Amino acid sequence: MWQSVKAFLRSWGLVVLATIAGLAVAWRFVSPAPPDTVRFAVTENPQAAYNLAVDEYAKGLEAEQFKIERVVTQGSAENVQLLRNGRVDLALVQGGIPSTVGKDRLVSLGEVFFEPAWVFVRDQSEGGSPVQALRGKRIAVGPEGSGTRVLALALLAANGLGADAIEPVPLVGNEAAEALANGQVQAAVFVAAQPTEAINRLMRTEGVELLNFGSRTDAYSIHLPFLNPVKLPNGGLSLAEDLPRGDVFLMAPAASLLARDDLNPQVAALMMRVLRDTHEDRTLFSPAGRFPSGLNHEVPLQEDAERFYEKGVSFLQTYLPFRVAVTVERLWVLVIPLVGLLLPLMRVAPAIYTWQIERQLWAIYDKVRKVDEESEKGLSIRTVAKLDALDQEAAQLKLPDSYADRIYELRRHIAWLRSRKVEPEAA
Repeated sequence: MWQSVKAFLRSWGLVVLATIAGLAVAWRFVSPAPPDTVRFAVTENPQAAYNLAVDEYAKGLEAEQFKIERVVTQGSAENVQLLRNGRVDLALVQGGIPSTVGKDRLVSLGEVFFEPAWVFVRDQSEGGSPVQALRGKRIAVGPEGSGTRVLALALLAANGLGADAIEPVPLVGNEAAEALANGQVQAAVFVAAQPTEAINRLMRTEGVELLNFGSRTDAYSIHLPFLNPVKLPNGGLSLAEDLPRGDVFLMAPAASLLARDDLNPQVAALMMRVLRDTHEDRTLFSPAGRFPSGLNHEVPLQEDAERFYEKGVSFLQTYLPFRVAVTVERLWVLVIPLVGLLLPLMRVAPAIYTWQIERQLWAIYDKVRKVDEESEKGLSIRTVAKLDALDQEAAQLKLPDSYADRIYELRRHIAWLRSRKVEPEAA
C-alpha cells in the first residue's frame, strides 16, 4: 500500500510542484491589491469646483470601503508637483498646467469639465484694446502655485504683455473682487466652472465689465491650444436681470483628473465609473454626455481609462460588487498558466503513476531473466534459492488491487522456472 502511495505522490507531486512554480511566475504579473486610502489634492475653499467634485468622488469611493485623504494645496500647479512626488494619488488639474510645469510620470483619467477664464476689467474711457490698456497696471492673477495665475499670465503673454509688462497681484476670490471694485487693481482673472460669489458680485458692479473674447476665440485657440471657446448665453446668469446682456464668449481650459503612472488599476477602473456618474449631466458650459472625455488630453490616458472610453465599464464590474470583481480580475491572469500546465500534466501524470507501479514488477522480471540466462542447461541449488527469494519478493509487493493478476502471473513464471530438474553443484 505504501508503495502505491509513494508512486501516487511522486507522479501527482510533479503536477503540483509544476503548477505552484507556474503560479509563482504568473503572480508577478498580477496587479497589486487596491490601497485602503486614496489621497486627493484639494484647495482651501470648500466651495471651489475642484473641492465639490472631490466630495462627489469621495462618496463613490467610500461606498466601496475606501478611505479618503484630502491634501490642501494652492492650486493646479502645486497639484502637479504633489502628484509627481507621490504625495497624492489623484488631483484635478487645469488644462495647460502640465505642459507648463512638467508632465513626466503623469497619466490622465480624462477631462471632466470646462472652467472658463473670467477676465474682469475696469472701463477704459480712452477706448482701444482693453487688454493692451492693462500694460503697466496692477492685475489680480492669483497666488503662486495656482492655475489661475498660470492661465492669467499665459493670456496676457499671448497679447504681448509679459510678466514684466504688468504688476501681478496675488489676490483671488472675494479679495480680488473687492480690490477691483475699489480700484486697487485694474483687472482681475478668475478661473471657475460656475459663477462664484466674487464673479456674481463683479457682474453687477458699475464700472467693471466681463471681457468678451468674441471673434478672437479661434485666435486664442491657435496660440493657446489647451483653451476651448465656450458661450455664456444672454441671460445665462439671470433672466430677471438680463445678465449678461448679450452672449459673451469666454476661453476655457478643461479640468482633467490626473494621477501618477503607477496608479492602482483597480482604483483607476472604479474612478472611471465615478467620473461618469459625476460629470455626465449638463452644465452651464457643456451639454449632457460631453464629460468625462478622453479627447484632447495633454498627458497620456491611463490604460484603464482608455479602455473605458473605448468599451465602457468592464463586464465583471457591471454585474459584480466592486471588491468581488477586483479579486476575479486580479486572479484571472493566473487561470492561463494554471490551465496551460494542468491540462498536459494531468494527461502525463497517470502514465507516470502507471510507470511507477509497473517498474517494481519489471525490476523483479529483470532479475528472473538473469537467473534464467544463468540456468540454460538446468537449475542448480543456488539458482533455485535465488528464484525462491524472487518469489518471496514478488509476494511482498504492495501494489493496488488492480495489479493482483500481474503479481500472480509473475509468481507463476517464477514457479515454472523452478520446476526444472535441479542439477547438483559441482564439487
